[in-house]
Amino acid sequence: MLLRLIFCFFIIKEAFCTDPEVVVLRAVRGRDARLPCGQGKVFLDGPDSYVLWLKNDRDFLYRFPNEDSERRLINRDRIYGTSCDTGACYDDTSLLLKRVTEEDSGIYRCRVHYQASPSLDFVIDIRLVDSPGLPRIINEAGDEIKRGYVGPLSLGSDMTLICEVDDDQPDTLVYWRRNGVIKERAHTIRPGVLRADVHVHNATRDELDAHYECLAQNADVTEPLSASVVVKMYLPPINVEIRLNNNFDFEAGQPRVVDCVIVGCVPPPSITWHLGDVLLRPTVHKELHDGNYTVSSLTLAPSLQNTKHDLVCRAHNSHLPNGVFEDKVTLNVGFRPLCISTREETIGAVEREAETVVCIVEASPEPLQFSWTFADSRTLYTSVKKLPGHTHRYSSTLTWLPRESDIGILLCRATNAFGEQKRPCSYTISEGGPPRAPDCVVLRSYPHAIRIHCQKGWDGGRTQTVYLELLNADGTLVHNISNTAGQFQLPDIADERNLTAVVYAANSRGRSEPKTLHLQTITPISASAVKKYSQTASWTPWLEGIGIVGVIAAAVTGSAICFKIIRSKKDAIEHNPDLVPRSDGTFHREPDFTREERLVGTTNITVNQLASCQNQYTPSPVPSCRVLVGCSRPPPQDSCPATQHSYFV
Repeated sequence: MLLRLIFCFFIIKEAFCTDPEVVVLRAVRGRDARLPCGQGKVFLDGPDSYVLWLKNDRDFLYRFPNEDSERRLINRDRIYGTSCDTGACYDDTSLLLKRVTEEDSGIYRCRVHYQASPSLDFVIDIRLVDSPGLPRIINEAGDEIKRGYVGPLSLGSDMTLICEVDDDQPDTLVYWRRNGVIKERAHTIRPGVLRADVHVHNATRDELDAHYECLAQNADVTEPLSASVVVKMYLPPINVEIRLNNNFDFEAGQPRVVDCVIVGCVPPPSITWHLGDVLLRPTVHKELHDGNYTVSSLTLAPSLQNTKHDLVCRAHNSHLPNGVFEDKVTLNVGFRPLCISTREETIGAVEREAETVVCIVEASPEPLQFSWTFADSRTLYTSVKKLPGHTHRYSSTLTWLPRESDIGILLCRATNAFGEQKRPCSYTISEGGPPRAPDCVVLRSYPHAIRIHCQKGWDGGRTQTVYLELLNADGTLVHNISNTAGQFQLPDIADERNLTAVVYAANSRGRSEPKTLHLQTITPISASAVKKYSQTASWTPWLEGIGIVGVIAAAVTGSAICFKIIRSKKDAIEHNPDLVPRSDGTFHREPDFTREERLVGTTNITVNQLASCQNQYTPSPVPSCRVLVGCSRPPPQDSCPATQHSYFV
């Protein structure tokens, strides 16, 4: 029994007390090294778990968690795992050695104390190696690329990148990575030089901003040395699109924002807008999504003349001068229907008697229909007719039998592809009937003619005519005439005749109340007034003669005064020793003035010529004349215009 227990003890000791496997890892002298604990996959199962790092099983180096990690913990009871800092993920249980020296080589033990499981040990043997040479990236011509990028390339071009590393250590690896994925590994071209090439044939858009990295590595716990370049390209746009949401209709004069989106153009393009042959200026230009999208916005308010013209958005890439990248749309410019009449019309309607109303609008394109809405909200629809002789004018006719509920406002609206008419044509429906009596004024034209002007009243809903009946004192009909405008001319009416005029209006629905005009109340022009006019007219030649003599006298007087002033100035000049004679015969005092500045200007006085005409109603006026300062002769007088005299009777 005792032998059996001893045998079991040695078996358990062999199973649980055996030292863990030692892992040999290389570190580069003079550079940082990060030692993983359990290959970076250690997870602590509770707040009482921890990790200890020892060197040569005696020197304590590091404990996790520590004060720094405790401050980062939000919940101390959670399971603590790996963390990521500055884009790279490291386990906080790893040990960081700064600038490794010979003293850092040796055996390192990572002991993990679990809360609910047995402890585990991981042993690492660190051995030092020399750093490999720095990678150099060169092109096919053998020139080293130092600016950090290659290109710009164009679509379909080829590219070759060469990486060389000077190193003779057998364990050194040189390889290319493209966007983090290993592409090519190096081979030895000559002793002590490693080289790795990467070739790109028929470059596509995928090469834009591709990150090529050459790495030289000969250690396990030290980051490799690297050199990298980024590929630059000149690319035409993938797509140029004017975005109108499938709505190519533009309302004339109404501004609308139009966007042009250019996708995939590198570098971002310049954008121009064209409407027909006219170059437009965009209102907004912006780049989105790291330059992959370029958007140009244009506020456009076209006119009817722009309809059927092409709106073009053109992208220009200065590095691709031979490419034409554009999108175009054909504009359909129009406008909603507009009512021709700006005033409200009145319609006289009689119940159960057919009434017709015509609604005229301007629209582009042609209206689809007309709708008529009555006061009681009843709506009728009518067809469209184009008016001849007008490009954009259309009409519609409504004929209906009025009823009592139709009295009120009738609205006419037209609708086309741009929408319904905003301001309807408005009609007022009133009760129709005979017209209203006209208002008339009687005028007499000298000597025996009578004119009668009548202002028509409301027509009652039908076309009206004004009638005039001229009666003698005994009621006998002398004249019976009619006129649609209400204007009458009665010639050869003797003054001594005592006449009466009866005026009324009539339409198909009846006649208005008559109005009587008593022509005998009109005072004729007396013979004495005519004689007085003749006598007054006989004095006209004398008054005209007096006016002419006055004008001549004023001109002579003005000339004498001018002559006297000029003579006095000349005498003053001759007796003034400070005045210096000039070559043109004039004199000046310093500083000099030009002759033009000393000239006496002219003054025009114009009198209304009609005021100079005397008649029987005004006294003799002031004669009209034009006075010119410094001139001795007045201009000729115009004759008085003839006038036509009218007398109210």
